[in-house]
Amino acid sequence: MDNLGDAADLGRGVINEPRLPGERPALEIGFPALLDMYRRFDIKITHFVEGWSADAYPECIARVLTDGHTLGMHGWQHELWPSLDYDQALDIAARATEAIERNGAKPTAFRAPGGKRTRFTSEILTDLGYTIDSSLCPSGQDGGEICQLTKTLWSAPWEWIGVDASHWLWQKKDNASVEKDWLQTLDSAADNGKYVLFIWHPHVMGIDPDRLAVGERILEHVTGNDGFEIVTLEQLIGADKK
Repeated sequence: MDNLGDAADLGRGVINEPRLPGERPALEIGFPALLDMYRRFDIKITHFVEGWSADAYPECIARVLTDGHTLGMHGWQHELWPSLDYDQALDIAARATEAIERNGAKPTAFRAPGGKRTRFTSEILTDLGYTIDSSLCPSGQDGGEICQLTKTLWSAPWEWIGVDASHWLWQKKDNASVEKDWLQTLDSAADNGKYVLFIWHPHVMGIDPDRLAVGERILEHVTGNDGFEIVTLEQLIGADKK
């Protein structure tokens, strides 16, 4: 799961100050709806949050941790990561890491906002003690294999096919098409011994009951089939190291 509350809109200048209570559907509806769904299926996830969000919504951070999930770092206010120079990226990554630590957990996984890394991302993450970079693959292309970036940092890349925003916000697909694409992707991965990494957002899937129902059916398909195993990013990387 990625994003929390108003961080991205503040970072992009869509709004100048945080929205008032009662005007935050992603935070107040989408976030708990997704966590409730994960709880029903007894699934543990990594929630990639912005550092600003960790300070702004400590009660949400506490619920993530109480439910047994882990926290990953997702920038400060969802900055366009490739636009940053080294000093900017280091400052943002350090501040965001400190904010998440301040609110209950030391993050060891990072996902670049927007997906793309920079040539110095591995150096910064390694110096800050991260062990997983779940951005796009080092080349910036879609997909890719798990690979070692530094002595202690591993890449766990994803494909756009697994991102809810790619289907519903940008391609404007109907729910049946999204569900069909995800089921085909899962079954193909099972047949070929691959992994599938889904990225679901409170402001995309979480606020829409029909989209949530798609997520429910995807999880039913996975949990009801012996050909699948749900693992954390840490478990995924650990299996690849063996």
